[in-house]
Amino acid sequence: MKKSLVFIVLLVSLSLWSTIGFVVNSGSETLSRIDFETGVVNNVFSVLGSMPNRVELTQEFAYVVNSGDNNVQKINLQTGVTEALIFIGLSTNPYNIIIADDFAYVSGGISNKIYKIDLTTDEVIGSISVGSNPAGMAVLDGKLYVGNTDYANYYANCSVSIIDLQTFAVTNTIPTEVNPQFLAVINDKIHISCGGDWGSISGKICVLDPDTEEITDIIEIGGVTSNFAVTPGNIVYVGDGFGYSLFAYDALDYSIIYGGSNPFTPGGTMVAANNENLYVLGGEWGQNFSVKKYDFEENLLAEYTVALYATDLKLLPENTSVTNDQLPVTNYHLSNYPNPFNPSTTISFNLTAKDAQDAKLEIYNVKGQKIKTFSNLQITNSPNHQITWDGTDQTSKSVSSGVYFYRLKVDGKVVAAKKMLLLR
Repeated sequence: MKKSLVFIVLLVSLSLWSTIGFVVNSGSETLSRIDFETGVVNNVFSVLGSMPNRVELTQEFAYVVNSGDNNVQKINLQTGVTEALIFIGLSTNPYNIIIADDFAYVSGGISNKIYKIDLTTDEVIGSISVGSNPAGMAVLDGKLYVGNTDYANYYANCSVSIIDLQTFAVTNTIPTEVNPQFLAVINDKIHISCGGDWGSISGKICVLDPDTEEITDIIEIGGVTSNFAVTPGNIVYVGDGFGYSLFAYDALDYSIIYGGSNPFTPGGTMVAANNENLYVLGGEWGQNFSVKKYDFEENLLAEYTVALYATDLKLLPENTSVTNDQLPVTNYHLSNYPNPFNPSTTISFNLTAKDAQDAKLEIYNVKGQKIKTFSNLQITNSPNHQITWDGTDQTSKSVSSGVYFYRLKVDGKVVAAKKMLLLR
């Protein structure tokens, strides 16, 4: 009976690590909460303000941009209760939000400004003018990249503004293709989804080199491109502004997998991904939208109904105190078997001979404490590596049952991370 009780407790503990998603339902003005493991959907997790648009998540709060109310709504992720309404300014039409460190940055779609919010006080502490009708943003190495869509002028002067976050000043403005609405950091480059003009000009992906601050590549993917989702297998999925298709390209060589002429269908307007699944948000106007869950073989696993005219989907970051360094998209095929395990498990991964010279495998408990480090990995002619962990710490003492995280580091940076369950 005691063993059974321990097993049940550990399964409950594992549910804390299940994938949780939040969806902004602009038509219904609600925030949906989806537990993708249990299938439980709460479509009125929180009541939102007027014309909610985008959401950004921390471990504790959701920050929803209410364009009609000109504010950002701070929502407790445990209770769904609104804890603050952060007013941006009259006629600002806040559109998008991104969080970096203890600050949030909000794009003013009409005011043509970026607003800086101190998340410790929930107050706007600064603003700066950028290009016309700013939308999506990305942060890399202390710089904020802002897509200026210029839709009010029929996309005449589309660009990306670069803001130094230390000085909060614009340092450069770079012309782009038409309608740069979404940005993402992929392989230490800024990928810019330029959706086109919804008619004669098709969508393109601009790749910006942050070192030279120049557009180095243009991927003519077609369609009306939306946001990005990067999978561990180097595939970048791109949503479709019309909601009918999905586009995709290789993150390493930029070859098109699904383009405007051969899209993946059915698709959706917004996409998200973690290390295990692809999630696609889509639906028909005037009807409840849905989130489709796919594996990386593009098999549909499940579908979850949300509410009217959903405009954004975000996955809750894993609840771990282990530092979440930005992971490159190179596929190291990190895995362990068996999982759950007792008394030992084999951890497998791929490394080049060069990477293996300065690679480490680290194991952490749920408190973020390092349990064991495997270094001096053997250099072989094969990229395939295996390490057996026998459930002991660095002093060879057995550790207790529970969830553990293992991280592969190359040159001091985390390149892949997974979790496992030890059952005694």
